[in-house]
Amino acid sequence: MFEPTPTSNRKRIAVIGAGPAGLVALKTLIATREYQDKRWEVIAFEQRTDIGGIWLPDPSPGDQPQTPLYNSLTTNLPHPIMAFRDFPFPHSTPLYPKASVVLQYLQDYVKGFHLHPYIRFSTYVTSIKPYSLGTTGVSWNIATKSYPPISNEEVTWANVNTIVIANGRHGCPFYPSNIDNFDVWKGVGKVSHSMTYREPTSFRDKSVIVVGNGPSALDISPELVGIASRVYRSIRKSSTTSGITTRGQPQDEEAITICRPIREFGDVKEGVVMLDDGKILSGVDHVIFATGYDISTPFLGPPVVNEMPNRERAYPMPDNWLINSGQHLFPLTKHMIPTPKHLPLGSFFVLGLPRPIVPFPFIEIQCHLVTAILSGKVEMDIEGENSAVHAMMEEMLRRFDNRSDLAAREWHRMDGERQFDYRVEIANLTDVDPNTMIPEWQRRVYARKLELRKAWKEIEKKGEDKRVTKDVGKGGEHEWVELMDRILEEIDKGEQNRGWTKTTD
Repeated sequence: MFEPTPTSNRKRIAVIGAGPAGLVALKTLIATREYQDKRWEVIAFEQRTDIGGIWLPDPSPGDQPQTPLYNSLTTNLPHPIMAFRDFPFPHSTPLYPKASVVLQYLQDYVKGFHLHPYIRFSTYVTSIKPYSLGTTGVSWNIATKSYPPISNEEVTWANVNTIVIANGRHGCPFYPSNIDNFDVWKGVGKVSHSMTYREPTSFRDKSVIVVGNGPSALDISPELVGIASRVYRSIRKSSTTSGITTRGQPQDEEAITICRPIREFGDVKEGVVMLDDGKILSGVDHVIFATGYDISTPFLGPPVVNEMPNRERAYPMPDNWLINSGQHLFPLTKHMIPTPKHLPLGSFFVLGLPRPIVPFPFIEIQCHLVTAILSGKVEMDIEGENSAVHAMMEEMLRRFDNRSDLAAREWHRMDGERQFDYRVEIANLTDVDPNTMIPEWQRRVYARKLELRKAWKEIEKKGEDKRVTKDVGKGGEHEWVELMDRILEEIDKGEQNRGWTKTTD
């Protein structure tokens, strides 16, 4: 039992968050011999009443929802690639499941690995502060309060040896900072973030600009068509309009007008918006910024990290060990392990920072590295790693003409196959089999995820989806791989309209 005050000499490990990252961290930690031999104590703090993170709906979202989950959300990746490697989705699951199916999957994961006893729900972490520095690590004091607040009573969990940050990347909306009169429009309610979006009817008969080119923007903009009077999508590069949304629906150029980034908000009543190419839009009623999220660690502060994101710096201030620019946390080796001398190896980990990634298996392999380090199976030359990441940052700054904001934005980016190469690298540091954790088919499917998503929507429109997936997966993962390969083969042959068959019937 993990108590506020230590009752033994066991290593005390605290996980912050019980979304997907926190759950796989818990599962991996309690599976170790060290935990089984009662040499470790493990706890997770979760401010909400249940597990799931962003997959758990917020019944009263308001202006500050606890999740960006909108009503119509389905996954933008096929579930065989997004599942934890040792816990597949049930057989016959739709290839691109609804959010409620993913939540049930996570609840089944918790039950399957008996994780509930390790999670302290309705507990808000107010601060994590270094308590003492020693030759073998740093001790931490964690302060918590009940959530929602019932009283000001605070509990201090003392002498924690290891902190695992697993609070996700979708809690603090990011807005561009270079748009004139932004605060004026936001102040009168004509600007919002996709985090607060739930369904399209509140925008009926309005002229709406959706800013962004990521999954949320590509979901929300077509959903507004036919309800809003006009829909624009504002993106940095007009050449990126592929005509495919994450729902796989063609974007009608007449229904969704692609435009350049917003430079300035003009007259509020007239709805005037100036773009960076000189064009002026008028009659705009609302702007939805689907522009992503800042890295948020509100429970940390000096000397560990700056309290508020600092977009002007790539390196920490002299009195801080780490810098949080909102877009990157630095310096970390392997995108998860601090390299400053004040944070000895094994005292602090951050999960799931890179993007865009397939998050569940990505974080799963990170957790194997966490346990390998904590058990002493993996050692690192932290001083050498620190020099290496600083040299990498110097190179990145040269690439971006010493613009810290651009270097920060790119620091954790893992486009294309980089995320799979990273997972192989991490697996090779541990005792897990890279061929099992990162099978070759995942690279192939991920590279064609948009085509596959579009084809799947066609299957759903024809009412073939349940028949196509019936009993698939009963015989193992290979059945899902064979199904996805058949769909991709029919795309290559141009045979999407000939109907769909199953060889496993």
